[in-house]
Amino acid sequence: MTAIYPEELGYYFNQKKFEQIYFQTLKGFQEVMPLNQFKKEAAAFHEGTEDFKLFKHNQLEPGVKRYSYVDDKSMRMITAAFSVERDIVGLQFGMHETFDSDRIYTEKSYSLPFRDEWFVLWGGANNFWNYHYPHESQRYAYDFIVKKDGKPYSGDGQTLDQHYSYGLPVTAPLSGKVVKVFDGVKDNAPFSMNMEAPSGNAVVIKHAEEEYSLLAHLQEGSILVKEGMDVRLGDLIAKSGNSGASDTPHLHFHVMDTEDHEKARSIRIKFGELDFEPKQGDTLQGE
Repeated sequence: MTAIYPEELGYYFNQKKFEQIYFQTLKGFQEVMPLNQFKKEAAAFHEGTEDFKLFKHNQLEPGVKRYSYVDDKSMRMITAAFSVERDIVGLQFGMHETFDSDRIYTEKSYSLPFRDEWFVLWGGANNFWNYHYPHESQRYAYDFIVKKDGKPYSGDGQTLDQHYSYGLPVTAPLSGKVVKVFDGVKDNAPFSMNMEAPSGNAVVIKHAEEEYSLLAHLQEGSILVKEGMDVRLGDLIAKSGNSGASDTPHLHFHVMDTEDHEKARSIRIKFGELDFEPKQGDTLQGE
């Protein structure tokens, strides 16, 4: 059977060649998703569409590239990850959504909330770059990690100290007043989560009326600020951790219109020191 090139997957899906797509996926995928079930779900997703075309692609890890294909009629989107051997190592059906809030940026200009070189794991104004995007409360959020030689950890990554992101300085993205501090949540072991306290250890800073930043998944016991304290741009706030709904150490950052991060609306961030808007796959140097 002829292998499908990444650029061709939309064409094969348009032609309903579901079986050929299926047999290019990994055995692990096929064990979870039998062929008949895949064909049934693919046919249902295909119904009412016209033409899936390549929309975007990027590379998040060595040897794997992600591609998205969008049908402009239905705004449905296929996301596929291909290995260098052209195996389909991930496949997802979803929607390519857009929102009116995409046009609204923060009034204040923000800086990156770190001092080292970090990688944008999730971030950007669409749901290919940013898995937060469909959710109003964190639509324009960023998840940052640190990579070395293309990897986020050394060894097998089974201990927190093997992860390059763990314990690094987290700084105030803008001057303001600390209005919420959440601490005392134990850091998770790598590759496990605590869904009872999704934000984990976190800090909320008020920068202006209806502009509050959230820095989340911080290291337990590392927070240096208290509620009511004034902070300046670049002040050390805490250390990055792996608390809450975080399976590997990373830093979550977004700006919102109220201090209650569960009820707030996320605001698209205007960055002052950058001449571009960061998105998934970018590497950024803090100051």
